[in-house]
Amino acid sequence: MISGVLFDLDGVIVDTLHYHFLAWNHMFGKYGGAVSEITVLLHEGRNSREILPILMQETGIYIPEEEQAGFIEEKRAYYRSIVQVAQYPGAFEAIDELKSRGFKVALVTACALKNMQHSLNGDQQAHFDFIITGDEVPRAKPFPDPYLTAAGQLKLDPQQCVVVENAPLGIEAAKNAGMYCIAIETTLGKEYLQSADCILQNIGELVNLPLLRG
Repeated sequence: MISGVLFDLDGVIVDTLHYHFLAWNHMFGKYGGAVSEITVLLHEGRNSREILPILMQETGIYIPEEEQAGFIEEKRAYYRSIVQVAQYPGAFEAIDELKSRGFKVALVTACALKNMQHSLNGDQQAHFDFIITGDEVPRAKPFPDPYLTAAGQLKLDPQQCVVVENAPLGIEAAKNAGMYCIAIETTLGKEYLQSADCILQNIGELVNLPLLRG
């Protein structure tokens, strides 16, 4: 029986991924490079340390290893300076409805703690029974670690959890964790989400799924 619902943040609850792309593009633009937005979207779920080499390869620009941590922190700070955080319509209404049905809910994001706190204020964070960010796990998505950690904190078996994702690596992480995965078409089309168990157009549709009737 399903007892927990685990939510990704960027692209599921908040519409922020375009600003992550702009921040990466800004940083590489300083060196004359350009990042493609589809690359950022397809690799969403990796932490910044893992995305950086991919973007270096795409742009042909090498950031020396000793400068990479600073480069990432500058990217994160620039992101927070430009992002205009907007929640997807019905996101918190759906979360609260699921909680009222007795489900435990967790936020499982690859973004840094500061970025999560910039996206969700204290009251919004309080909607979740547990929150884990990319700073807290050594292996990010597509590894199952973030979702398995959340399930453990909620005292649930993986088979008792449903994951709500928007990107291929997040779906892969959920499946690697042995969890049912619902994908939402917010940032990518169905053609990129086929490995999910179910695909919805928006987060509000969650409450109508028989699986989550409670």
